[in-house]
Amino acid sequence: MRPRKTRSGPSGGPVSLDSVRDAAKAGAEGLKSQVRKSFYTNLPGKCVDEIGMYIGKLTDLKFDSSKKHYHVKVFDKQRSDTTMSCKCTVQEDGKLVIHKVELNQIRQLVEDISCLSKDFDLRLMLRTKRILKNIDPEVENAIKSLVSSAIVDPDAKGGLKWPLGNESIGERFSIVGVWHTSYSAFRNKTLRLKLRCADRFDHRTSTGEISNEVTFKLTGISERLQHNDSVSLIIYQDGNEEVDTLKGMLESVVQMIWDIVLSYKI
Repeated sequence: MRPRKTRSGPSGGPVSLDSVRDAAKAGAEGLKSQVRKSFYTNLPGKCVDEIGMYIGKLTDLKFDSSKKHYHVKVFDKQRSDTTMSCKCTVQEDGKLVIHKVELNQIRQLVEDISCLSKDFDLRLMLRTKRILKNIDPEVENAIKSLVSSAIVDPDAKGGLKWPLGNESIGERFSIVGVWHTSYSAFRNKTLRLKLRCADRFDHRTSTGEISNEVTFKLTGISERLQHNDSVSLIIYQDGNEEVDTLKGMLESVVQMIWDIVLSYKI
């Protein structure tokens, strides 16, 4: 979920929500109006906190957990098509410990929905995590060495820094990015809400950002997809009972988000 960010129109002035809505209704003429839309991923921190309290009052979502993690991004030249992400926490001695290693997520579906009558837009995504198991000893040793040499520094972009020369191992492995995330999660039987602050830094481009995010994980649908082996074979068959059930679950969640979450006023 993200707030709408206005863009300049043909005259160079700001484009209001009303002008965007009018252009969308104008059909072919609207397409020629040069009005452009974009999705802005960051929310004001105060806004995220207020949204959390607002949703808590109007839904049955209950507090689940609050955690902080560091995500160390490692590039392996022998696997140039992907990046390994090491999810870590800080031990009492100040060193990082790895909890799991993931490869790039696979995004099967990404739909950006412009909600013209609301203050926010919505992104609907279907993605698959790829947790790396049975890691090759050479890769495992390299990852552990890179992570163990990291120094926690609140003033550093991404929250971590490395001693000079310790950001790579030989010519094969190197640090390409780091995230420091903190979040509070709320959940019910079929839904998980995460209010997250993420401090990201890309070592390749030397650029970073701090963003506040509101995301919903549709846990009920995810569990059904994971545990029903036949879904992958029948998902596109119209009138199938399982497909109808999944559609109903998705429609119910989207309706709740539309009626309650997107009704919050900035």
